[in-house]
Amino acid sequence: MDLEVRHLRVIRAVADAGSLTRAAAALGLSQPSLTAQVQRIERMLGGPLFVRHRTGASPTALGELVVAKARELLPQLDSVQREVLSHLGFSEGRLALRYAANPGPLMVRLLEPLRALFPGAEAKLRTEADVATVLDLVAARQQDLGALVEYEGNPRAPRRELEQHAVAVEPAFVLLPENHPMAGRPALRLHELADDVWVLPPSQGSGLHDVFTAACTDAGFTAVVQHEAEAAGARELIVAGAAIGLGQATFRSTPGIAPRPLHSTPLRLRHSLVWHRESALAAYGPALLEHAERAYAEAIANNPQYEAWLTDHGRQGPRHRVPAEP
Repeated sequence: MDLEVRHLRVIRAVADAGSLTRAAAALGLSQPSLTAQVQRIERMLGGPLFVRHRTGASPTALGELVVAKARELLPQLDSVQREVLSHLGFSEGRLALRYAANPGPLMVRLLEPLRALFPGAEAKLRTEADVATVLDLVAARQQDLGALVEYEGNPRAPRRELEQHAVAVEPAFVLLPENHPMAGRPALRLHELADDVWVLPPSQGSGLHDVFTAACTDAGFTAVVQHEAEAAGARELIVAGAAIGLGQATFRSTPGIAPRPLHSTPLRLRHSLVWHRESALAAYGPALLEHAERAYAEAIANNPQYEAWLTDHGRQGPRHRVPAEP
């Protein structure tokens, strides 16, 4: 049996609210997510904790025992956690949540959910292009939460002090000038772009250049990467017809640029969240991931071609995140 503090919090929340719906709202979770967590805890303990009825939920005899223990232990654990939270910036009741993010769909969209999940919190965003910098900041407890954007196929050694969970895996889109000869086609094959000049952003630990080179080699050509530029500069080059580029599937529609998917998705990006295993935020992992998935789902509308791609592939959204314990 591996009953943890976060399990006790869930049980007490349901008992105090008298309803899974009200408890889910208090915890910042959807009701299906909370129900699944309660069921896992019940399986762990070997019996039902609550009886569901039309007006809510009531503890069983086993539930009453566990709830009583939770109410006895949690105040003591909360006292310990308050000391831990001091490392996260507690000052006169206000919590500063330090959040570092690679540019992507989660960067800004996660701010409001963080405020909702931690009422009264002041979410402070720090943008970082380099993946390793975000990892270093979170590992050193200088940032509490990180949002990473990496290319799949770029393995790196895991860091034991960090916990990382994928939110979504998406195809990379080719960004063409709107007057490109192939801009009218719904999808392209990578080898068809062998004669084009490319602009790519600096790899910044994302693995882009290595993965792109390998994909082009598999497609039978060596790409001419003539320019290296961040997003704003790359857009200018593409709009001017000076190069083609790569973008995230949630690339915001830009006049003069035609984003197009590649057949067989030879290039894929992974969006993930990372936090320190000993951080107080670790207890909120499931809720953080659920909010991140919602934020990502909202960003899909940025690119109508991506929505069409998802429809064509029979998926409402790329939900490939690694399951987290409740």
